[in-house]
Amino acid sequence: MKPNKLKRNLIIIFSVIVLACAIILVLYNTTDIFRTKRGAFFRYFEQIPEAFEILETSDGYKTYQNTKESMPYITSGEMTITESNNIADASILNKIRLTLNGKTDNKSEKSNTRVTVNSENTELFNMTIARNKKLYGFYAPQIADGYIVVRNEKLNELADKIDFEYAENVPEQIMPLNIEKILEIKNNEKNSIAKYIRMINNQAPDTAYTKNDSEKIEIEGQTYQTTSYSLKLNSEQNSNLQISILEEMTKDSIMMNFITSKCRLLNLKQDFTDINTLNSKMKERIELLKNDSSLAGEIVITVYENIQKNIQTKIEYDNKIITLSHIQNDDDNYVILKIEDENKITTVKLEKNTDGYIVKIQNEENDIIKSAEFIYSLTGTVSENNIQNHLTIKLVDDIKRITFEYNDNINFTNDIGTLEEMQDDKVAVINDYDADYLKEFVNLVKKQINTVYINQAASIGINLDPIFLD
Repeated sequence: MKPNKLKRNLIIIFSVIVLACAIILVLYNTTDIFRTKRGAFFRYFEQIPEAFEILETSDGYKTYQNTKESMPYITSGEMTITESNNIADASILNKIRLTLNGKTDNKSEKSNTRVTVNSENTELFNMTIARNKKLYGFYAPQIADGYIVVRNEKLNELADKIDFEYAENVPEQIMPLNIEKILEIKNNEKNSIAKYIRMINNQAPDTAYTKNDSEKIEIEGQTYQTTSYSLKLNSEQNSNLQISILEEMTKDSIMMNFITSKCRLLNLKQDFTDINTLNSKMKERIELLKNDSSLAGEIVITVYENIQKNIQTKIEYDNKIITLSHIQNDDDNYVILKIEDENKITTVKLEKNTDGYIVKIQNEENDIIKSAEFIYSLTGTVSENNIQNHLTIKLVDDIKRITFEYNDNINFTNDIGTLEEMQDDKVAVINDYDADYLKEFVNLVKKQINTVYINQAASIGINLDPIFLD
């Protein structure tokens, strides 16, 4: 063969090989043709964190939040009732105005806000909400003759003292919500998380994975054609996997620090925020599973792929179903978390649009629906010092429906005037009371709140049920 012809043939062969490799690479990255059921499952399973990117805020909102932490500001706002069903006559509710005037200096950890409720020219209620470092209190002359104050520490002990129904879920202290810190994952933490995903991948047998090429699912009334991939573990397989992961975690300082720090930011209870406590809980779980693998139960995790994106993940275990849906396209950007537990369904939807956010929380039990929807937007800029917050609140309690509109103006200034202090001689820090006295005190406050609430509403022709029930 002539040298030139041989050279030309080699070039052709090399070009074909390169083209074939390129096609395979493209197909591998854009389709699941060359992936096993296991490989496809983990491809979409690892996309789950993308759903939480919806929590990332705009640069303008971040600047606003950062400025609030570093510079004093004055707030002036108003709330009105714009719509109601089966509560009271609209002509009565339309006259009600809640006004809010506050001064805040987060650097010195102090704030003071006066809230007033009026019906036309008649004042129905007023109170002052104040903060001084760890002390948070309110003073309402119609309720008590001084500030009722909570110290933001050992809140779990305080909840136990008053026999609070959900005391076991109360954290030691409440941290301000910081979305950026919650979403932040350092490189060493990402590597640690990847290790546990590999453990799941390595321990589950090939027979645990299944594929359904054509499965229709419905999200918010829209039907999607999907391919689903499932991982199903029986009790013994699930138990062995849990033991392996927990044993590794108890020795993994990076992961333990990661879990407890995020749980602190989420204001979870001490079981999850203290490393030693969490470590002990994990070891207890390991021993229980070693003694009885049936405690783990069967678990099924299914991911639903549409156009190479995980749009829904479903976890089924212990007669519960947890579903996370994530839709992001030119028209929609929302995440829905749905928890089904026997006859109770809880749904949380977070939607992001060009104006802001919509958050809806709904509980459905025994065909009774209760929900709260919050529609929030921010206008103005810090540089122009014309920030305005806009919030619509829609509440549903079976057949009762009411809508509130709130708008405020934020003025950043070093001249906020004097912050009214909580006077020592008129401050009741309830953390310091013993349990018996505190229970009696709390019950008296609840009764007085009910009395004021019902009587003031009746004075303008509204019949309301008490806030606190015996």
